[in-house]
Amino acid sequence: MSVVVDTSAILALFDESYDEHAALARIVGKGDEHLVVSPFIVAEADYMLYTRLGSRAARDFASDVAAGAYDLAEWTANQHAAALAVTGKYDDGYIGIADASNVVIADRERTDRIMTLDQRHFRTLRPLWGFDNFVLLPYDS
Repeated sequence: MSVVVDTSAILALFDESYDEHAALARIVGKGDEHLVVSPFIVAEADYMLYTRLGSRAARDFASDVAAGAYDLAEWTANQHAAALAVTGKYDDGYIGIADASNVVIADRERTDRIMTLDQRHFRTLRPLWGFDNFVLLPYDS
């Protein structure tokens, strides 16, 4: 089953000081999941890994994406418009285009599973079809 991977999960996978590191590493280590990542998340994670953990971590993540450990989602103007529409539904709490891209990709993948530590946003965000809520990994596993 597809799992859309958010920046916070990538940071926790690379940084053992996160409480969720071991649980996420177990999920990824099983190899049962089709890990899908937005191009926005790749860019955001690259910057955050570099600034928090250094160039080696950022390069290692980029290498993982290039090697196919994550399925780099294609992104079109129509998907961007759909993500923009998602951001407009939540005017009371800012939802950025990166998080909204995860919602759109989850819709395309027909999954309700998001790997994230960002419970504040993803407990608020709703899937675009078929599900009432997202399943947040590692919390809901």
